[in-house]
Amino acid sequence: MADQLFTVTTMYAREQMARARAEGTALTKVVKMVFGSGGVDSSGNPIPLDGTEQELKHELLVKDISSYEFIGPATIRYICSLAENELAGATINELALVDSAGKLTAIRTMTNKVKDADMEFIFEVDDIY
Repeated sequence: MADQLFTVTTMYAREQMARARAEGTALTKVVKMVFGSGGVDSSGNPIPLDGTEQELKHELLVKDISSYEFIGPATIRYICSLAENELAGATINELALVDSAGKLTAIRTMTNKVKDADMEFIFEVDDIY
């Protein structure tokens, strides 16, 4: 059995890239990260994704991207931090990158991460082309 991927580039983003290559249309900029708590099944396993998703199962917070960096010729790492007081006590198990049009470009499910009130959390998502 093939390994299940729990981070996918959305169909919306793939279609946008295809049109940009063929038609020269502009790509939207990734500007936000959205966090949620609906990314696991009843056993705590990450829910598989198919790339058609355009919303999280249970959205908790949307934040501006803190920064980004090119870590390879075709890889961008987007970084978003949650301050100590943000989502304190919440369980985070899904997140997504959001573009300037408000659409999801990549989505991820993961095991539960409980956000402590006395710690900053930093999330990094690598966008690989």
